[in-house]
Amino acid sequence: MSTRPFLSLLLIVVVAGCGFAPVTSAPTIAPATLTPLPSTTDPAPAPPSQTPTIVLPSETPPPAAATSTPTPTPLPLIRILITGDINPGRCPAQIARVNNDFTLPYQAVAETLRAADIAIGSLDGTISDYSPPMPCADTLNLIGPARTVEGLQFAGFEAITLATNHAKDCSAVGGICQNRTFRDTVSNLATVGIQPIGVGDSLSGARAPLIITRGDVRFAFLGVSMVGWEAWASESQPGTAPISSETLPDVIASIQAARAVAEVVIVLPHWGIEYATVPTGPQLEWAQAMIAAGATLVIGNHPHVVQGVEQFPSGLVAYSLGNFVFDQNPEETRQGVVFEADFRGSTLESWQLLPIHIYKLYQPQWTDPDESKIILDRIAALSAALPERDAPTATP
Repeated sequence: MSTRPFLSLLLIVVVAGCGFAPVTSAPTIAPATLTPLPSTTDPAPAPPSQTPTIVLPSETPPPAAATSTPTPTPLPLIRILITGDINPGRCPAQIARVNNDFTLPYQAVAETLRAADIAIGSLDGTISDYSPPMPCADTLNLIGPARTVEGLQFAGFEAITLATNHAKDCSAVGGICQNRTFRDTVSNLATVGIQPIGVGDSLSGARAPLIITRGDVRFAFLGVSMVGWEAWASESQPGTAPISSETLPDVIASIQAARAVAEVVIVLPHWGIEYATVPTGPQLEWAQAMIAAGATLVIGNHPHVVQGVEQFPSGLVAYSLGNFVFDQNPEETRQGVVFEADFRGSTLESWQLLPIHIYKLYQPQWTDPDESKIILDRIAALSAALPERDAPTATP
């Protein structure tokens, strides 16, 4: 049966004892016993079998050096932050253009993101000058100008999953535009050193993990998308790595292959139903399978609202973090969380959720204690309501 301790902070402190070897005192030298000389009248004694040798030390030997068990050096903490969905178009793009400043969406949160060892985002759109961004209105085509990467770089993102249903949006041009905006997104991110996750020039490329090394620990990131089949890659077309009931075995194989070359595997699925606060049955099934295959974390997005967190003996699933930079009006779409994972070596030592509120349809800010409690209580309730897992059957 899975357990769901919510927002627990697991701190492991290892203290090694120091033992000391006993100090050996200087050896005691007993005085030698001399045989008295025989008198002239006594018969000569028989010669001894050997002459005793007395060794007098020139100085008292020093005590034995004290020894101690060395205290192992603690492994450094590796802090990873993962955000909810980022919309590069519509209101965020129009506001940035008017102000000639594409860092505006991130100015209230960038300091925290940049302080992480690894910061990962989820781009729900394209970055291309192929077409102007759509107006700040209710449209489903999410494309942002090439300068959008200035804000992502300012925020400190090292990598971003592009495995989303808007990965090939073309804005007013419509259609798939021969993968032009998709390729532009990858290229524009590369100009500022941000690496893509979950996409490739072919299906095998999209399923390949992104490996990021910190210290001696290799972290493998995989991105997959349940929605937006038109953006899925094939062996002859670029696109996103799919996840479905039919392709789940391929996802499992990707996790196992990543686990063979990395100590930690983190999967970023774009899945579920928009605005739903509970995961679907297939999501629950896939989540358990991905953890069993070797993923330490499965951190989802797409519903635009927060969902529950489920903890397994060997890993953890956060079904949806909600939005991060987005321009939707309902209150719950303007409240999200950033997932923080703290690793000690390759061990997940602790995790927590950092609540945010999106202001003016484009800018996330860390919430005050009252709103934080509202968001975290909501996630706690949703976590508690997740279906109970059957206990694993013991092997005879």
